Amino acid sequence: MPALSRLVASVAIALALSPAAPAQTPSQAAMFEKLSALAQGGDAEAKYHLGMFLNNGIGTARDNPAAYKLFTEAAAGHELAAYKVGCYLAGQFPGVVPVNQAEALKFKLRAAEAGYALAQQDVGVIYRKQQDPQNATLWWERASRQGEVQATALLAHHLSGDASPDLAKSYALMLVLKQLTPKPPQELLAQIAKVEPQLTADDKAKAEAIRATWLTGKSPLTVQADTVMKRVQTLLASR
Repeated sequence: MPALSRLVASVAIALALSPAAPAQTPSQAAMFEKLSALAQGGDAEAKYHLGMFLNNGIGTARDNPAAYKLFTEAAAGHELAAYKVGCYLAGQFPGVVPVNQAEALKFKLRAAEAGYALAQQDVGVIYRKQQDPQNATLWWERASRQGEVQATALLAHHLSGDASPDLAKSYALMLVLKQLTPKPPQELLAQIAKVEPQLTADDKAKAEAIRATWLTGKSPLTVQADTVMKRVQTLLASR
């Protein structure tokens, strides 16, 4: 496996081995009950959060078919719910709904266009599978600039390839990856050490300029997705 391919794989493994969700608490079960009552009244935000509780087994047993139903009901006016519909249609939860990649792209693209970093990353992957590198890199870059680690690894890998190599930018993104990961994988450190001697002084200056200005911060929608439990508490406190 080429070095940067190993790097992408190592980043994926590191993300998969991140700490598990905390154990259930009585407060989570109570939140589930309150969300259920709000969702019955047609509240789209409540339906999305209730779907996430069922999707992940928070405060209740996991129930993916019920979660999918809630996401579809909320998706018309809720971009994060639309993203989850796209995940189901892409086959993330086998057996719940028939796989439909075209529809999955449509729903994920809505969330990506609204600024959700994880949706942007996923849309980039879909376009790569469709042999559309221009759109793949566009969406990976948008996600990477928000600090999405996997998108940054994928983009660095793509830019080092034979089709449209940009070694200075690829190197810059490896430095961004190092910046984003408290314990950088050995594959990343080895690749940085391998590429650096291949760069000219101008390449290094270009790479440093890219690294220094790359991260633009998370979008409001990404922040919403990252602070889901806080948003649930705020929602319940206001009703």
